Amino acid sequence: MKNLLILLGLLISGALSAQQWGEIHGTVKDETGTPLPNAYVVAEAGENQFGVATDLDGKFKIKPLNAGVYTVKVTFVGLSEYTIASVRVNPDQITFLDKISMGADPIMVGAAEILEHKIPLIEKDGVSKAVIRAEELEHSPVKRDIKGIISTMTPAVYVDPTTQELHFRGARAGTVITFVDGMKVTGNFGGIPASGIGSVSVYTGGVPAKYGDTTGGVVVIESKNYFDLYNEWLYSEE
Repeated sequence: MKNLLILLGLLISGALSAQQWGEIHGTVKDETGTPLPNAYVVAEAGENQFGVATDLDGKFKIKPLNAGVYTVKVTFVGLSEYTIASVRVNPDQITFLDKISMGADPIMVGAAEILEHKIPLIEKDGVSKAVIRAEELEHSPVKRDIKGIISTMTPAVYVDPTTQELHFRGARAGTVITFVDGMKVTGNFGGIPASGIGSVSVYTGGVPAKYGDTTGGVVVIESKNYFDLYNEWLYSEE
């Protein structure tokens, strides 16, 4: 237990210094499709709670949030509480929730509505991007090989069998830019082990300006944060 607390302390310190934040955006409406202003939306992760009220159009933004898994609860006077479980927030990304439609008072329907958040296959960022997360990597046959992971995410990327370098099709060698936890790295992916990966994003088009100008593509790797490691430890103890 002592070793776990030390590890968590180091991870918290590293996470704060990296300042990698995510956001949750969404819209709240009633069953008729009318926006609900001043509905209260809370994102919960353990004992941590972050709440906002919706605007006149029923829209909300919760930020900044540490990367991790949240439960989002929506309340409005006279309507049933609406809960969305397992909402994944990734560093430097926006998690969009589907339009939330709130129903009648729970006294009338018998219970609050609880839904499981589904990660969309297509991101709403307007860029060409493939994303794989730690829970999906667990089932990958190449989960211990970072280059293998990246090359299986999209047909636009392959590993040169001679040089073992990553290539984006149509781009010359050496044009792949890699970031690990927000830092540009060269060589062996900053030394991060495959088991420490929280998510991998591969941009093959419409690369955000913050990643610089490149004729190739961009690989963004985020390591597991203290939320992920704590959950892994917790479940391993059960």
